[in-house]
Amino acid sequence: MTLTMTGRLAECVLLAYRTPAASVRALVPTGLELVTHGDWAFWNIVVCRVADMRPAGLPAWLGISYSHVAYRLYARARTADGANVEGLHFLRSDADNALIAGAGNWFSDFRFHRAAIDLQATSSAVELRVASRTDRRGDASLSAREIPVAELAPGSCFNKVAEATAFLKYRPLGLAVDARNTTLKLAEVFRDEQQWREHPLRVRAAHWQFLDDLGQHEAKIECATRVAPIDYRWRLGRRAVLAARSSESRLQPVSR
Repeated sequence: MTLTMTGRLAECVLLAYRTPAASVRALVPTGLELVTHGDWAFWNIVVCRVADMRPAGLPAWLGISYSHVAYRLYARARTADGANVEGLHFLRSDADNALIAGAGNWFSDFRFHRAAIDLQATSSAVELRVASRTDRRGDASLSAREIPVAELAPGSCFNKVAEATAFLKYRPLGLAVDARNTTLKLAEVFRDEQQWREHPLRVRAAHWQFLDDLGQHEAKIECATRVAPIDYRWRLGRRAVLAARSSESRLQPVSR
């Protein structure tokens, strides 16, 4: 059974951090592999305000609006029919709405927690404060400013901005694996690609307690962007059989 939800990203910031692949390899389950560039794997952190989230077909006034922060690793899987699927594996989500957090954990693998999320956005800046209500691991802060042209991050593992942008392009697909590590569970996003517009940000300061608690002290920002408001649809529940993998192949990261 699938469930389709619809809503609007009223505010959205995407941040990509590089980290040594060896430091996060154990965080992805059997059936998924890290997407790497050399010795690096990548976190994708999303900070967003979702407006009017509701089951598809219902009017917007019945929807729920909330703020959401999620921590994902770039990952891929190979299905039994030979397809290579790339997306994001969720390690944690924080939301400031109890219904979204509860229902989200029932219908998805986003690993929701309750938090107070203060997301302030102007035409040129974004400020974030997150205070977890369930543990301190979700505490976070961010201060970022829009810049006219994207910049290559200090110490980047990429040679050019265009290379980093292409490699780290947002993958609108959540990947999880069932308890038996035999089935790929998909959380699909649908949007009008012609309306997808990103503007580069410069991160002035950021703190992610969740990354600190995972020992991600070498994680460094690669790029940050702000997404223009856009309508979204989320489809939850579709599954695919995973290809059988030997224990040896499971130990090898996937690089491109």
